[in-house]
Amino acid sequence: MVGRRDEERTVTEPTTGRLRLVVSQLIDQLRMPPSPGTIYRYPKLRNFVLDVLAEGRRKQIVHVLLEADLGGVREQLAELRQRGGEPASMTSYIAKSFACAIAEDKRMQAYRLGRNRFIAFDDIDLAFMIEREWEGEAIPVFYVLRTAQHKTIHEISGELHAARQRPLGTDGPMNALEMQFFHLPRVLRKALWFFVRRNPYWFKDLAGTAGVTSMGMFTSGAAVCVPITPMTLTLTIGAIEKKLALREGRAEERDFVHLNLSADHDIIDGAPLMRFAERFKQMLADRTALSSAHAQQDGDCAPGA
Repeated sequence: MVGRRDEERTVTEPTTGRLRLVVSQLIDQLRMPPSPGTIYRYPKLRNFVLDVLAEGRRKQIVHVLLEADLGGVREQLAELRQRGGEPASMTSYIAKSFACAIAEDKRMQAYRLGRNRFIAFDDIDLAFMIEREWEGEAIPVFYVLRTAQHKTIHEISGELHAARQRPLGTDGPMNALEMQFFHLPRVLRKALWFFVRRNPYWFKDLAGTAGVTSMGMFTSGAAVCVPITPMTLTLTIGAIEKKLALREGRAEERDFVHLNLSADHDIIDGAPLMRFAERFKQMLADRTALSSAHAQQDGDCAPGA
């Protein structure tokens, strides 16, 4: 028993030599020259990203990873372009299908209204995350596409193209008011966010009712992001890859897109989210968005979709 105590004292009590070694190593660490590298300026507009992440971390977000059959869609879009029709991107097709799926149950884009109520807006305003360059740096910014349920895929594609070209700080993405807001000190922005997050009407005007981000064009294979998002419902579009699938009893190669649905669990439960995911997948496979583009001039989602 005495021997064990002496051993513990020897281990726990630092000797003079050990203290000298610790001090020596600390001095060497402080004298160590900085490693070579390139220093870049942190753009103030990245405050937008910091604020979005901060708001997203306040939500109880759940995610559903899925893949959807896009067989024949790419060829049909290419055929429309060859016929001299308006160009439309795959992103606009998927986003339009997303809007049509929400239109069947608008509670999927609801926001809290006080403690005991929530509001499901009539219009589907999709907030697209698009990459723009500012002061030599690529940064993501919001572009809110209003009333997506009433627009064709060609109109959606045209708006997104224009948003990527329009100068920042004007009346497009990251307008003059928003740019001034994100240049404010953090303490002031936090105070303003306190009121915005408690007023769903203000939040809708600022950030739309559902989010869409597409990063599949930057990679290949099975890849999709799982975002931190402040929205009730957010769609992340991943890579498109070719896979073998059974169709009418025979195997054929088809396009499949990897997707992620992120939902605020305070508002959307698991079963409604899975039903929405299945409805969304079916609309992608049935090409509902292409039907609405041709059958109805106003671009409304096809009835019975």
